[in-house]
Amino acid sequence: MFFFLSFLCVALVIGAPTAMWFKTWPDALLRWLPRGQFRDAVVPKFRADGPPMEVRFAALGSWVLGAMLVPGLLMGLLGLVMMGLGLVSIPGLILAGRLFFLGRPLLLGEPGAADRARSLAQFARILNYVVLAICGVGVLSQVPEVLRHGAASNALGLMALSLSVAVYAGISLAHASLLDRAAKAIDGEGVATLAPGGVRIDAQGAAVMPEMSEEMSEEMSDGMSDGMSEEERRRGR
Repeated sequence: MFFFLSFLCVALVIGAPTAMWFKTWPDALLRWLPRGQFRDAVVPKFRADGPPMEVRFAALGSWVLGAMLVPGLLMGLLGLVMMGLGLVSIPGLILAGRLFFLGRPLLLGEPGAADRARSLAQFARILNYVVLAICGVGVLSQVPEVLRHGAASNALGLMALSLSVAVYAGISLAHASLLDRAAKAIDGEGVATLAPGGVRIDAQGAAVMPEMSEEMSEEMSDGMSDGMSEEERRRGR
């Protein structure tokens, strides 16, 4: 039973982020403009490079850490959360759920995604600092027991659990830093709007007017012709 649950958790942690990535990536390519383009208008895309790298990794990390919600619930149900870590397990599960649902808006650069990323990054820091403090106290409290009994000590299992949780907290802190970088990238890059129009500034800094429809071209031609005729009549006088 234990091996089946372990296999199920591993498959979920790998499969869920992979499925979300392939589902969201085509939409992300359509949303983001190529680097160096003017962001106030939709313009023809000469290359589809998609979102910045920090946004990609932050979104993928959100799905991976968010998928840990299910293993976390199983650990809580099986009583595997010890040494005071149960006090922060519920906020940790809340963080995992919110991270999973942040992945898609983050990869698409949706409005509000940057603010949500910063908020969750701050939440993750506070939570994981508490977790690291608890793990540190737990490990230090078991050192005398290990020194007395050596490898036969029952405290080694508790120390190993605390260290593994501390490693996970460190990974979560690294992802929190990545969320801040992704939020900054979203604010700096911008995404495509819904309606075309405006002027595009190309990579060399030259202004390029958008293509005009045939009706607009005819109206401009007629206006120029009328203006020239009026000018010729004035000169004839």
